[in-house]
Amino acid sequence: MSSLYRSTLLGFVVAGLSACPAFGEDVVGCDEVEWKQQILLIFDGIEEACQEVVIRDGNSYVRFEVEFDRATVDGDVFVLMKLQDGTRVERVFPAPRDFHALSSSGKTNFAMRELARGDVLDVYIPMSRVVAATPTR
Repeated sequence: MSSLYRSTLLGFVVAGLSACPAFGEDVVGCDEVEWKQQILLIFDGIEEACQEVVIRDGNSYVRFEVEFDRATVDGDVFVLMKLQDGTRVERVFPAPRDFHALSSSGKTNFAMRELARGDVLDVYIPMSRVVAATPTR
C-alpha cells in the first residue's frame, strides 16, 4: 500500500483491554472523553492524540491519525502519532491481530508487511475500550 492511500484502520490496536459499559452518543469532542486510567498509563499522551469522536452505525469511536514507520518481526509497530496541535510523536504499539481497513483502493484486509513507511492511517478505537464512564455535561 503506498503512502498515497489514506486508509481507515478499525481500532484493534488496544484489543484485549477490558470492555466497559456502552458509551452514549452525545459525545462530541475529545475533551469530553473520560479515559480509563489503564489507557492513560499504557498510552502516554493519548488524550492529546485524539482527533475527534465519531459515530458510525450507532457505535462511538475515537479517531487518531498515525503515520506508519515500521513493524518489527516480534510484533511491535512504530508510528508517528499526530497530536491535536499538529505535531507528531513516535509511539510503539503491539501489532493488531485483526487489521481491517477501508482504503481508496477498496482493499479491506492488510498484513503489516504491506504497509509502507509514510502511509497515513486514521485509527478508530471503539469508545468502550478506552473510556472509564460516560462523561457528564
